[in-house]
Amino acid sequence: MNPDRDRDERSPLMKDLTTPIQRSKQLVPHKRGRLVVALFSTVIALAIGAALFVLPIKSWLQQRDDLTTRNTELEALGAANDRLQLEVDRLQTDAGIAEAAREEIDYAQAGEQRLTVLPIAPAPTALPAGWPFDLISRIVSLRQAEAVAAAAGPAPIETAVATDSTATTLPTATTLPTATTPPTVTTLPTATVASTP
Repeated sequence: MNPDRDRDERSPLMKDLTTPIQRSKQLVPHKRGRLVVALFSTVIALAIGAALFVLPIKSWLQQRDDLTTRNTELEALGAANDRLQLEVDRLQTDAGIAEAAREEIDYAQAGEQRLTVLPIAPAPTALPAGWPFDLISRIVSLRQAEAVAAAAGPAPIETAVATDSTATTLPTATTLPTATTPPTVTTLPTATVASTP
């Protein structure tokens, strides 16, 4: 076996791949042009890679978030359906029908009389100007501020008083009686009274 002979037999097959191409026959004859082509082909390869890998992963993550949101909505709707089914089951009983008739259409059974209780109108707080009435106006505004503060939560009374535009600062020596609990008004929209025979 002659190594020169083996090289000659392989050369026609490899000759096209290993032989340098003349500059006049090259697709891009200058080195700067080759750099632009290499850069352009790299950008194309990155765009193909993004289309094949990045965009599907981003879409998958978005679909996963949407699926989580939809599952939460489905659970909420399932709970609402369960509540409505309980209401339907209750309304299919005689007691449920009677209760719904009382609430929805103000139905009263034989021997009962329906009474409507109206809410109490608020008392007028507009007082004339002058010595005793100014003090009373201050007391009323403080009590109203206390009631608002008690309804809103544990806020300091000074903050509630400061928001009232008609309130004025009282001297520190003056002490006003305070109620431990603000008056509450319970309003009943309707009442049913059974008459006795």
